[in-house]
Amino acid sequence: MFAYRSFWMWTTGNFTTSTTVVLDRTRRYLVTGGIVGKEGGDYGQVFISTVCTMPSSDQVLCGVRDNPSDTPDTNIKTLGLVEFLPPTATRVTIKLRSSGGRHRAEGIVYDIT
Repeated sequence: MFAYRSFWMWTTGNFTTSTTVVLDRTRRYLVTGGIVGKEGGDYGQVFISTVCTMPSSDQVLCGVRDNPSDTPDTNIKTLGLVEFLPPTATRVTIKLRSSGGRHRAEGIVYDIT
């Protein structure tokens, strides 16, 4: 296992930002990250919003998860992000959503092949 890519995102106010990491579909990946900085009493959340896979050489499938259904209370208890990506993943988009204040998220995508 080794660090493949790292990411940093920050927001101020009621704003969403994202970063996309391009992956090699022949390898396996683990995405980790979380909120590492917060100023103000407002809410911030880091999550995977899109995962694209390429199960065959002529088809790319993307799953969008842009609206996490967890309540704010549940999300606050699980602010970290740890997820194994499916085999044949070709890219992953990670978002930081803020409802005010300042928020900073950091993380690493690990190659676990």
